[in-house]
Amino acid sequence: MKPSGILPTQFTLLVVIRGMGPVAISRMAEALVMDRTTLTRNLKPLERDRLVTVKPSRHDKRTREVNLTKKGVKHLELALPLWQEAQQKIEASLGGERLDRMLEDLTAVVSSAATT
Repeated sequence: MKPSGILPTQFTLLVVIRGMGPVAISRMAEALVMDRTTLTRNLKPLERDRLVTVKPSRHDKRTREVNLTKKGVKHLELALPLWQEAQQKIEASLGGERLDRMLEDLTAVVSSAATT
């Protein structure tokens, strides 16, 4: 992912913003099963690099919304093929069945964390 200029964790945030955006920080944190303050801290470098904007919502000024910028979309488009290549390498290394089991286990962990 290095050639894209973003870290794997940042890639995840950009993908979520692209899919949900513009999205309230609290809603995004809930979807990611992440604390709002942790998410805000992780968004700072993306905002600094002008990959995302964080602004008060037009509907409720108390709510801050995150949106991708054109630069953010470009970085995401550069990163996507690199991410796909990494996924293919992981699947080749682990095997499809083992990878599926691992993903099922991770999904169960996230579901458990979301209900606690």
